[in-house]
Amino acid sequence: MTATSRASGDVADSVLDATTAADDEYLRELGYEPKLTRALGLFSNFSIQFGQIAPLGGIVFTLSVGLVAVGPAAMWPWLVAGALQVLISVLVAEACSAYPVAGGAYNIVSRRGGRFIGWQTGWWIELAHIMSVSSSCIGITPVILAWFGVTPSHWQTVGIAAGLIVLSTLINLATVKATSVFINASAVATMLACGLVTLGAGAALLFGSHHANSLSTLFTTSGQVKGSIVLPLLYAALLPAIVINGFDVSGDLSEETKDASRAVPKAMIRANVASYAFGTVMIFVLLLAVGRIANTLAATQPVTYILNPVTGHVLAKTFEVIAVVGLYVSAVVLQMAGARVLWAQGRDNKLPFASFFTHLNKDHVPSYGLWFTAVVAFLTTLWSSLYVVLIAMTVVLWVAGYGVLLTVMYIGRLRKTVPHGAFQAPAWKIAYPVAITWSALLCAVLIYQNPRQVGVGLLIAAVAGLVIYQFLPKNAADSPVTPSIPA
Repeated sequence: MTATSRASGDVADSVLDATTAADDEYLRELGYEPKLTRALGLFSNFSIQFGQIAPLGGIVFTLSVGLVAVGPAAMWPWLVAGALQVLISVLVAEACSAYPVAGGAYNIVSRRGGRFIGWQTGWWIELAHIMSVSSSCIGITPVILAWFGVTPSHWQTVGIAAGLIVLSTLINLATVKATSVFINASAVATMLACGLVTLGAGAALLFGSHHANSLSTLFTTSGQVKGSIVLPLLYAALLPAIVINGFDVSGDLSEETKDASRAVPKAMIRANVASYAFGTVMIFVLLLAVGRIANTLAATQPVTYILNPVTGHVLAKTFEVIAVVGLYVSAVVLQMAGARVLWAQGRDNKLPFASFFTHLNKDHVPSYGLWFTAVVAFLTTLWSSLYVVLIAMTVVLWVAGYGVLLTVMYIGRLRKTVPHGAFQAPAWKIAYPVAITWSALLCAVLIYQNPRQVGVGLLIAAVAGLVIYQFLPKNAADSPVTPSIPA
């Protein structure tokens, strides 16, 4: 691939149209030769994005974030901040429709903002993907062992989490089609479980003997707030930010998706909207059923504790099991996406030992990239005592990366230099500034909440990215690849 100037790259991109070219033809127009296997349809791409979000698992494991901050009033930060998260997904969907290329945000920012900021964005999101793999495995390990009456030590947690990471790697080493079957099944099970439990719990609250809180409860904090409520509301808004994120995961699989410019944005938006809808109903029912907040927060699993007297032990435990499976599937998906980001960076010769990361096995899967993510994820599990910090670091890296993506896309839309994708966001002149402002506020809140660990951790990640960049091959200019201009 040759390099081009910033201006000529803009001109070349502006004449591209994803709606008039077949998948591989458009990929060549963007400057890349097809190497991966297109085996994913719309539902599989939806399941990948929905599986990454894992709304059931996310809420089961992080509902306490909202309850600790503002008690039952957590319903309102969820509604507002969740809607803003969905807005970001719509704008990222537009970007992935215009640039249906493996690597998602890395490639899009590289083309719109230059290779340096593109590589840094890819680095942040890659770290977030890998850290989320390890934090998911760490999070579910004590719950799994509790089913067998075991309270794990640090090294038991590390050992079980490592085994889960290895299993995830083996699942991902199969063909992308075979891996998607596993993810599809999990998505269906999660949606059925969400429906079953919310309907069951709702019916029990309406017609059963369990006391249901009045709607006015949702306007109370149950004594969780001392003083001004503004900052606690912002902290509670981190709940939807933790649950609804990783927006370009389905975009990372663009080169393995059929009719990618149309299928990827559809799948992305539907998955995020579905997660928001499921999450809203689940949280609403749980808050109507919750008893004393202090007792709930003291429970090993707050959601199971809430559901036990409402739905009965069996259904509450079934819900917990499916939540654990869902969160593990999220780890599988994030490892899958992380390997594609590494592969895309290696293809651009923007990684040390680039040929290592571009290796494909006989099934056209980036196998070395998968093993690399497994090793790094395992090393991160050694930090398992700082599980909450790992989650915060993951979210802030995602938020920062997507904030950059939104910024360069907004500038590109204003300059009319973005290719014509099959999906274009409505009211984009308003939507982009709102989403960019929200991303900046989220970053500030995440760092302010724990400046010593999250702030310093983010600084270390940024400095490490700058240092690694100095050792990248110097034969590619700091500019986007040259697309071929169609006749």
